[in-house]
Amino acid sequence: MNSTAVVFTTSDNEGNFRKTYEKPFNETAFRDLINLFEEKRFLQMEERYVPQEGQPLVTDVGTLEISLEDEVHTKTVTVDPYYSEYMPEGLQEIDSALVELRAYALSTSRDEAEEIAEAWIENAPTYGYDGFDLKLEDHEVLETYPEQHFLNYTFTSRHGGYGNRTDQIVTEALTPHSMEIAVSEREVRSAIIDGEWDEIAQKPLEKEPHNDDSTEVVSGAEEDLLEMKYPVSEEKTPWDQWYEEGNI
Repeated sequence: MNSTAVVFTTSDNEGNFRKTYEKPFNETAFRDLINLFEEKRFLQMEERYVPQEGQPLVTDVGTLEISLEDEVHTKTVTVDPYYSEYMPEGLQEIDSALVELRAYALSTSRDEAEEIAEAWIENAPTYGYDGFDLKLEDHEVLETYPEQHFLNYTFTSRHGGYGNRTDQIVTEALTPHSMEIAVSEREVRSAIIDGEWDEIAQKPLEKEPHNDDSTEVVSGAEEDLLEMKYPVSEEKTPWDQWYEEGNI
């Protein structure tokens, strides 16, 4: 981070770069953070903190590295494993401030979520083929970490069916649709049209017998929402590949 931006990057278990999240930062907030480093005497701290005798050994929590660089100094403090009880009080306060900044970098405002969802819908195959009159009907925010946005849109298609129907025989008829969109970490994680079409996977939702009365229930939408709390694959959507191959 610097006086104008907070940048948060993620990587996989092998250290390969995955994503970058960036949010604006201001001079006052940046100076307050630097003052915290100075007040807690970060430059005088040990370079490495590990469990001491009598402390519990925590596993599978990763390693923390905090670095401060300016024109004169370069200092990195490592906590291995990453556990607050292994840190001096001052370092705990610095780490807490940085965790708040990370949450800020990953956050998505209501306006941002709506912009992301609407841009995605307009470029997705179903709406992109013949959709119009896109309207936001509802927007709920689940205060998880990071937060999850659930948006309900309606729109109308000029033909029946879903996806890109360029090479299909379609019926010309104004067809109303509803689409449930889930946005988290500034990305669309789930997109279900009319409760029966997965717009990300470009296929109908699977139906399976209900255990109690043998009626059919739609599966897939709820699973998608649960999966939002965990890292998701960064594989391209089907239509991204179609565009690259010149099939659209």
